[in-house]
Amino acid sequence: MMSGISLSWENKNQMLIASGSASYKWVGVEGQELVKPLKLSGLGNFVPDSGNNILAIGDGLDAIEALAAETDALSEKIRLVYIDPPFNTSADVKCYEDTMERSMWLSMLRDRLAVLKPHLSDDASIWVHLDDSEVHRARLVMDEVFGERAFVSTVIWQKRTTRESRSAFSNNHDTILVYAPSGPRKWKTSRNLLNKDTALLENRDNDPRGPWADAPFTAPGFRAAQQYSIETPSGNVLKPPRGRSWYATESTYKDLLAEDRIWFPKNGGGSPRLKLFSHQLRGLVPFTIWGTSETGTNDEAKRHLLSLFSDKEVFDTPKPEELLERIIHISTRPGELVVDLFGGSGTTAAVAHKMRRKWVTVERNIETVIEFTLPRLQAVVEGTDLGGITGAANWKGGGDFAVVSIAPRLGRAVSKKRLSLVEERLSVFEDRQTGAAVG
Repeated sequence: MMSGISLSWENKNQMLIASGSASYKWVGVEGQELVKPLKLSGLGNFVPDSGNNILAIGDGLDAIEALAAETDALSEKIRLVYIDPPFNTSADVKCYEDTMERSMWLSMLRDRLAVLKPHLSDDASIWVHLDDSEVHRARLVMDEVFGERAFVSTVIWQKRTTRESRSAFSNNHDTILVYAPSGPRKWKTSRNLLNKDTALLENRDNDPRGPWADAPFTAPGFRAAQQYSIETPSGNVLKPPRGRSWYATESTYKDLLAEDRIWFPKNGGGSPRLKLFSHQLRGLVPFTIWGTSETGTNDEAKRHLLSLFSDKEVFDTPKPEELLERIIHISTRPGELVVDLFGGSGTTAAVAHKMRRKWVTVERNIETVIEFTLPRLQAVVEGTDLGGITGAANWKGGGDFAVVSIAPRLGRAVSKKRLSLVEERLSVFEDRQTGAAVG
């Protein structure tokens, strides 16, 4: 049963739409006549119904509405939404604005999530990446948009390993809210498990079948058929621990013992363990705490960007490709659609591309597109981005993407001069692609 609890804020009953290059304005029913119709413009060799991956220049709300109305980019339902919006911390950060009046921030988040909702697949999931500043309010907003029962989990990502000694606490983590409109129980049946870590397999008894992992040979609860004595190689006679049973019946245990599938630790005196070879290991259910050894850090992501843009001041807190690789792996399969409404330096699109997913990424700041998003995605297609998950994904380059611009419904659009620079860079890129194909 729904609790009926909701968050209130100023102008909540109005929609927050983009105004000009960076601002927002609320628009109620009485102001709709002042809003211009959306205008989508293709750049380069854009074909409206090509079904390509899309880099959209504009606001996320405008982009989704325009793409849905004028292209087939969303004709295949969205399987994953990952957004890393401004955290609203009032911090001094490079490359984007991180200060909004709170009520505007809440409406901005709600309206952009709501516009995605009709385009989600039945087994979609939405991941919203934040820190402590707004995450508690964001969860209430997501409850309103998707329903409380859509909440799946809160993932804690360790973003740094260094210690900040000037703070009351050294903040080393971000929070990622995970929602699935179908609910966690149903979504669990379609999400992917983490790959089993074969690097952890060992061959502690020189088994000719190769390295193996081990698991306890016990099961919870009392089962009469699984209550028997086991004699270890050292001569100890063991019974199942209190409140538990052996993993299998005695006849099955003897078969496993004969097949050398039982291992006794502590030089043959410990409790029996079941030997599991690589082909017998199923994937791993994801933990809710993700450490740096598996999903990288902000600093590692920053070094990756610096390897691509050595002459520029890059983002302060970019997300590592390893983090997005895990999210995309859990949530999608090759060929399915990934959407990011706050594209930034293009990490989500870059990883989705390397993992052979379709993608739509939206970035409002034209300077960010020119300096980072566009050249990074071009490097991915050309196979010259050697960092991030390139090696793990065995990425050699390939694929393509289209670029579109969506003018805001209020205020002035992006200047033709800046868009012409995007056109020039696309033209050079397309010429290189044509030359590579001919060669």
